[in-house]
Amino acid sequence: MEDFIQKLPSVSGWLIGDAPAVREALAKFSWKSPVVVVKVIDSVLRGIAQVAFGNNPLTGLLILIGLFVGNVYSGLGAILCSLTAIFTAKVLNWQDDAVAAGHSNFNAVLIGTVTTALYPSVFGEAMPLPVWGYMVIAAVFTVCVMGGLGRIMEGHNIPALTLPFNIAVSTTFLCMKMAGYGTTTDSPSADLVAEEAIHWGQVFRGTLLAAGHVWAVEDVACSCLVYLALFIFSPILALASYVGAALGTFSGLLVSSSPYAAVYHGVWGYNGFLAAGSISFFMVPNPRILLLAAINAVFATFIQSALNPVYAANGLPVFTFPFCLASVLMLAAAMASGPPSLRVGNPTFPELHLVQHKEKSSAKTPEPTKNADDAVTQPML
Repeated sequence: MEDFIQKLPSVSGWLIGDAPAVREALAKFSWKSPVVVVKVIDSVLRGIAQVAFGNNPLTGLLILIGLFVGNVYSGLGAILCSLTAIFTAKVLNWQDDAVAAGHSNFNAVLIGTVTTALYPSVFGEAMPLPVWGYMVIAAVFTVCVMGGLGRIMEGHNIPALTLPFNIAVSTTFLCMKMAGYGTTTDSPSADLVAEEAIHWGQVFRGTLLAAGHVWAVEDVACSCLVYLALFIFSPILALASYVGAALGTFSGLLVSSSPYAAVYHGVWGYNGFLAAGSISFFMVPNPRILLLAAINAVFATFIQSALNPVYAANGLPVFTFPFCLASVLMLAAAMASGPPSLRVGNPTFPELHLVQHKEKSSAKTPEPTKNADDAVTQPML
């Protein structure tokens, strides 16, 4: 099994894990060759999947299909902003492997999906054509911000995650408000609401819908495709992400009050989904790390509860700031309290991370020696 995971032979290398066969085949061609169209498609799909750490074009394709099923405009926004980011990254001379892996455009993907999905609810009107121009500008910003944050944070071995998206989308939404977009809406009523009994079937549905909410799409079919897509990339990551979504959803019951519509709609689970997935992806997924991933999911939900009033005062959702803040702190804590080898140097997919860590640990462990009396002498620690 370990040999299979390391080598991903025949068809498997084209489909599962990080699809190394696809990556290696396309790496032979220049971005100036006729194959550039295929390279761009691969980068777009990987970028869509990279939002949830799934570096696999098939994973990205299934998620993109889910986006179109849930909201056609979200699918179109993801493609438009992703292409914009790839072009910007090439102009700014990003490394080819970073662009090919979707690192340059996954933040831009979120600009496209979140803006198209949330604009009507935030601004109280159908999204006008000029907003697509704002999205393109924000997509360019994400590439620049990603380059700057990556440079700052690489010294601490901490990824920038979706911080560039959060910075760009918050700035863009506030700028659109200042430009007079949207209609004036009354503030939510402060009237007391009768206590509502918790509908556990709806809570379970919320744990499922949380996956689609990562891309701001609330649709059961989309969420199911997301989980299937992640399972193809990494069963460990898929399971950890769902557990994180479930913990976030249940924690949402603790930090919110009746009515629980937001819990039922998956709004309280998506930051937990990402928070658990980030720890499981960037650290070797041993039992202690998986426990930390679960803790991180709950931590992100509590941060979401704390930030909600701040963002609501400006008529904005919290986006993925809670996940970013919690995960940056937890990744730093994990590296501070455990062996440095648990931090994955070149992330691929969690199953391979686990196999490689076991091999390194075995290579560092000296074989027991025998003394003259044939008694086993354990190596000195």
